[in-house]
Amino acid sequence: MNPILSKTFTYLILANGFAFSGWVIRNYLINWWVLEKTNSTTIVGLVAATPALTVLLTAPIGGQLADKYSRKNLFLAARILSVFLFLSVALVVHFDFYALPIVVICFLGIGIQAGIEVPAAKNLILDVATFKFLTLGNSLMEFVNQILSTAGPPLIAIFFTSIDDTFIFFSMPAVHALSVLFAFLFFIRFKEKKNIEEEDKKNKKTLLDGIHYSYKFVNIRILLILTSTILFWGLTHPLIPRISKDVLNAGPEGYAILLSAGALGAIIGSITLPLAQSFFRNSKSIVLCITCYSITLIGLALSKSIILSSIFLGLGGFFHLIWFTVIIILLQTLPDENHRGRVIGLFFTFVQLIGLGFIIGGALGDTIGINTTIYIASSSLIAIHIICFFSSSSFRSLKS
Repeated sequence: MNPILSKTFTYLILANGFAFSGWVIRNYLINWWVLEKTNSTTIVGLVAATPALTVLLTAPIGGQLADKYSRKNLFLAARILSVFLFLSVALVVHFDFYALPIVVICFLGIGIQAGIEVPAAKNLILDVATFKFLTLGNSLMEFVNQILSTAGPPLIAIFFTSIDDTFIFFSMPAVHALSVLFAFLFFIRFKEKKNIEEEDKKNKKTLLDGIHYSYKFVNIRILLILTSTILFWGLTHPLIPRISKDVLNAGPEGYAILLSAGALGAIIGSITLPLAQSFFRNSKSIVLCITCYSITLIGLALSKSIILSSIFLGLGGFFHLIWFTVIIILLQTLPDENHRGRVIGLFFTFVQLIGLGFIIGGALGDTIGINTTIYIASSSLIAIHIICFFSSSSFRSLKS
């Protein structure tokens, strides 16, 4: 039986999908709430960056744990912890009890939880789908993620604009509770292969060993460098609510539309990737997709229309989804089994540079302006990818 069609994979998809949707809803609610409270993209960026900066430190540990211990146990435990953390965020916002500092503290905890969870979760995709169906499995996972994320902000916007209090913030723990339900069903159904390694061999799976392994292989090294450029995506993220509020005069509803447009483009990308995987699963498509994505950023900077801005964000979501997923697939397939968890852990460590991007982007948006910040981000993305592409013949010929 095709493992992609099994209930086991369905439960894993839904557990991840509701968790991802919760992340998008969190961004929508918290970013707009912080902007309304402070009128500062700098503070929006700082608050949004808090979980990412924590994951930056904990993801390598999560990768090490994913190589040593039961991945489904780690996944379920982290999902349960997320509900309590998001419930705490909703309570302090709703009752306005030292809300901003406690939100930041909870976000630190969310970063720890995510750093432990994500390496295990991403490797579980391969464990269930197998190498044969890895592209389809990743694409289907992203498809469900983006479907839920497309629906999330508009539905929240309906309630957010019609309810005077902040009860709507309880949608965050509610969505994560659904994720826990499906994580538990996955936990019951999925039978992990027993690890027959000796204990002393397990203990040799150190962080430094994973770093040395990743650096030694040029293609893994370059893929991790390219992953780090998500920092420049982070530069633009805290600018989007400001664009909706001050440039497009579209308010929170417009912000929801912009977020959903990006998710809708990503849905199309998740459908396109498995249909044309021979075209996309290589280093050339990584460079092509990030170049096209950068061009859509420039279009967003020049747009004064909510419709045109949504189109550019939709196209950007399409190209960025393919860029991100192809890098994940390559990093899932290149390492050996004993190092895969730590390589994925390092991948998500580099992904968390997005948090630094939030901070820098928010500060630049307040100082040098929205458009200049976007131009810096887009030109940097293109330059780094082209330099890496032409620096290694091995990388230029990389495909899977």
